[in-house]
Amino acid sequence: MFYTREQIQRLEKYRKSFETALYSGFARNVGSVALKEIEQVYDEALGSHYSYNSGCSICVLGFLKRVGEPFLKEAEIYRKKEEKEKQKAEKTNTEVVENVEVKEESLVFETINTCNSAATNTCNSAATKTNKRTRKKKEDGTEQ
Repeated sequence: MFYTREQIQRLEKYRKSFETALYSGFARNVGSVALKEIEQVYDEALGSHYSYNSGCSICVLGFLKRVGEPFLKEAEIYRKKEEKEKQKAEKTNTEVVENVEVKEESLVFETINTCNSAATNTCNSAATKTNKRTRKKKEDGTEQ
């Protein structure tokens, strides 16, 4: 592989420029900042520097073709891999959801029983009455 996923994501915003350079044979107005970023990604991927004159349209076209061709191929490969991973994840999620639904039914039954017993316990016990004086006595520890 020529580019990493991170590098492909960085180059993705220049896809139109690469496609135009490869398929139409001319360089769109890319801009010097964009050319520097593309050059930086290319240098990271290859490990060496590509020299060209950024003022020469034919040089820029050659550079865009050189960077764009492997980018477009690998971007397509990564897109297909991501689709397969997504399909696997969806398949796994549906299996997990089916298992969870079965467990939820038993959980709901247990929860209802627990709530009923808790409600019975709270209904049978009388609420304690407090006011400022009894709260103060409890805090001081002088409760009778």
